[in-house]
Amino acid sequence: MSKKGYSKEEREQVGRDLLEVGLEMLSQRGLKGTTLQDILQAVGISKPFFYGNYYSSLAQLVLHIINYENMLLLREVQESVRNQDMSLEEMIHHFLDMVTHSRQYHFFVMTQEEEMWVYKHLSPEEFETYQQGQEQFYEQVLALWHIPQEKCRPKELGNLILSVVLTYNSAARSLPFFPEELERTAQATALSRYLASLVDTDK
Repeated sequence: MSKKGYSKEEREQVGRDLLEVGLEMLSQRGLKGTTLQDILQAVGISKPFFYGNYYSSLAQLVLHIINYENMLLLREVQESVRNQDMSLEEMIHHFLDMVTHSRQYHFFVMTQEEEMWVYKHLSPEEFETYQQGQEQFYEQVLALWHIPQEKCRPKELGNLILSVVLTYNSAARSLPFFPEELERTAQATALSRYLASLVDTDK
């Protein structure tokens, strides 16, 4: 149950809690297993308080959770870049490992079904803002890996990474893949090697 009065600091903390709790629930349960009420109950606020102070829908909250998650992923990339013991190919492979095994790393990577659900619940303006945010995220990842955009555009990087994720997530449920061999599949390794070959050696 929400309190009757919140200070500015408390409201800001609730905003952070919505993102952190929401990300954790979505990463472990997915959209099908997570309701807005689940998140609000865990945070300790009511729906009227949520709608009156934060977001207009679950879909809008999900977008902000994804933006928050992108910030966390960028921190992970920055940490791997600072790790002198990792080659660029290893850094990229680590990133691909995080997004393909998102539940293990407590990240939320939407399935195609979840993407369609969110898309249907967004206005055209909200969807455009989401797309722009995703493009900026991949642009920052390219910059951290010192890969020039003339060799790989942000949208291209996004599609390449998501193709690996989609293949991995769908393979276990479809023929003719062999699920027990997925961990050794060459796709992530090949993409890591390809992207590392594009590095700007002057950096």
